[in-house]
Amino acid sequence: MRAVIMAGGEGRRLRPLTCTVPKPMVPLLNRPVIEYCLELLRSHGMTDVTATLFYLPESIMRHVGNGERFGVKMDYAVEEKPLGTAGSVRAAVKTPETTLVLSGDALTDMDLSAALAAHKERGAKLTIVLKKVTAPTEYGVVLLGRDGAISRFLEKPMLSEVFSDLANTGVYILEPEILELIPEDRPFDFSMDLFPLVMERGVPIYGYETEGYWCDIGDLEQYLEAQRALLDGQCAYLPRAAARGGIHLEEGARVSKKAVLRAPCYVGSGAEIADGALVEAYAVIGSGSRIGTGSSIKQSVLMENVRVRENAEIRGAILCEDAHIDTGAAVFEKSAVGAGTHVGRGAQVRKGALIWPQKKLADEAIYTENVVWQERGENKLERLPMRGYCDGDLNPLQAVRAGCAFASLHKLPAEVGVATDGSQQAVMLKHALFSGLISQGVDVCDLGACPYSVLEYAVRAFRLRGGAFLRHSARNAHEAELYLCDHNGAELGAKDFRKFKQEYDEGFKKPVTFDRLGVLEHNNAAARAYEAHIASMLTLKRVEMGAITVIVGGSAAAFDIVARVLLPVGVRALFMPEKQRDKLRGSMVFAGATLGVMMGESGETELIIYKDRHISKSELQFLFALSALRAGRQTKFTLPVGFPEEYADALTSEGATVERAANVRGKWLEAALLSNTYLGELFEPETAVVRLSELAQTDELEALLKALPQAHTREAEVGCSWRDVGRVLRSLVETESENRVELLDGVKVKSDEGWVLIRPSESLRSCRVLAGAYSEEYSKELTDIYLDKVRKLVKKPEKT
Repeated sequence: MRAVIMAGGEGRRLRPLTCTVPKPMVPLLNRPVIEYCLELLRSHGMTDVTATLFYLPESIMRHVGNGERFGVKMDYAVEEKPLGTAGSVRAAVKTPETTLVLSGDALTDMDLSAALAAHKERGAKLTIVLKKVTAPTEYGVVLLGRDGAISRFLEKPMLSEVFSDLANTGVYILEPEILELIPEDRPFDFSMDLFPLVMERGVPIYGYETEGYWCDIGDLEQYLEAQRALLDGQCAYLPRAAARGGIHLEEGARVSKKAVLRAPCYVGSGAEIADGALVEAYAVIGSGSRIGTGSSIKQSVLMENVRVRENAEIRGAILCEDAHIDTGAAVFEKSAVGAGTHVGRGAQVRKGALIWPQKKLADEAIYTENVVWQERGENKLERLPMRGYCDGDLNPLQAVRAGCAFASLHKLPAEVGVATDGSQQAVMLKHALFSGLISQGVDVCDLGACPYSVLEYAVRAFRLRGGAFLRHSARNAHEAELYLCDHNGAELGAKDFRKFKQEYDEGFKKPVTFDRLGVLEHNNAAARAYEAHIASMLTLKRVEMGAITVIVGGSAAAFDIVARVLLPVGVRALFMPEKQRDKLRGSMVFAGATLGVMMGESGETELIIYKDRHISKSELQFLFALSALRAGRQTKFTLPVGFPEEYADALTSEGATVERAANVRGKWLEAALLSNTYLGELFEPETAVVRLSELAQTDELEALLKALPQAHTREAEVGCSWRDVGRVLRSLVETESENRVELLDGVKVKSDEGWVLIRPSESLRSCRVLAGAYSEEYSKELTDIYLDKVRKLVKKPEKT
């Protein structure tokens, strides 16, 4: 006899799971449903099997193949058009014979041998296997006569129509006479067409009630129920992995000793569960999936290669293959995330929300409804740097593509510099980036491991056409960041970045011909050249060693450069490896330091303390500009639009010319270079530390601090969708006098007594309000006034 597995359905009620795989390929305890079907058939001696296919047939054919590894002989009947349940079976059975039909989207361990024996004993032409259920409205229900023949049949009755709890399991035994009643090449259904036709002809249809487990995996709730049944041993299949205390671990699964697993649960091969992660009862982790530190998985199913980052929560949900749940995100019960979808940092997918495949959910957003189509006009703005996980958005393959795309910005011959912060992930990505650049004929100058400021300097000093800097992300150990800069060392402008992104989105590019391939050159002297550049600009006088002590915290690479410049002139430089800002002051007291500087992960100055005084970024900019002005080194300065007007007025009163640039560092740097007003200490953090040490040698820093005018600034923000930013800022401009408004970077409104700058935040999810005035009270008042204006504009969208 022949067995036929009906495996052609689309599984609409199982979406988004079935958006990318057919129902029979949906996994149960890390195995596709169809494998359980094949195991059941083989265990009852049925090895000649045909699968009817229609929806995504290649997926099943590729997985099962000829059936040899499952102990069966497998062939397929692929429908070109839907033929219905009975029609597909008729097309699959070339020569009518006794045929057992099994649904490929149900989990059962029923005794097929007993059903066949009862069929033969009765001399039946058609037998339907039945199962008592608690929710008859979901199935076709039947009523049996005393002779075991079906006397009444109704497909998915309303509650008021229910007359039995015996459900049709979709398992049928058919003799050739019944198969011949099914017309060929046109749709024909078992329940709606064949069964009524058979009963019309007076042929009895027998029912066989099974005592075995049966679950029709019709929707997401039943899918989770089938997983629970397997873990509880209700269904007689042995999982691939033996259990220890109810915890199933496949070979190759890696579970930290500091992780907590609670029975019953299942972890597939190659899966990784990190320190502090919690996998609760009835959780299933698919092969290759990774659970980050502090995350918890409860009563949920994760398919293959899912990434759950740090401190995420998954509660009674389903995550499809290659889904990515970012740090701090949460996915709640009865929800499902489609294949390849990225749930943003801190985002929430609330109860019952279904997210279709390949979507990108915004950071911190809350999703309560289904996301089927990506929203029109979605935010396509990209921010520099490019940022992503090294096993996700910014892996080596993406780095090769980025190298190809960056190369396309440069007319050959061209040479670019590449540097890293020395971290493992950055070095790995660097070599991939090399491949992309060289394949397109661009020469590469490998600057090794150094601070970003060294790359900037090298690009200008060596007259390179641009540069790329790779570093690990400060916010996550598994993330990396890629900075791209132009020939000035300034981050790519919007026009160049759009072109880069366009080239990147087009995918991999074929290598150029052999005689145009780029050349890789190693240059480890860039950092020393940068040190010499810093030393040449300064007038540090040699003092007795230890007369001045400087502590640099956070960035070891930046400290190395600073120390090599300061130590030869007697300035004692110490490194504080701790990255906590609040420890800097204590370290200074302990070491008797005059100056303390905390560097960020990318080398920028985050905190400066001189003796007992904290120096803000705006104050530092003023001090450096005033020092250069009084020393006669420079009279014209380019400063960001957020630089307080009070400070600008003080510089002007001493004879300086102040021009404004955008607050964005790349645009500010480019403006300073173009106007020939570049002042190294404003842009180079290492130079800034050495210049501060120079000023601290004498009383000059004290004098400069005394020259600081009274200026009070306050900063706040209003939540605002990126879609509304343009409208809010434009509406704000329309309410102000034209002569008071400056539109260099956001909207800056000036008055005689103060000023306020309103601009979108870097994340484009809020508007930042920065106000300044000579009095603290007025700066607060200005902030509150404009916060209120922005809030009203956000809440009151324009009518269209």
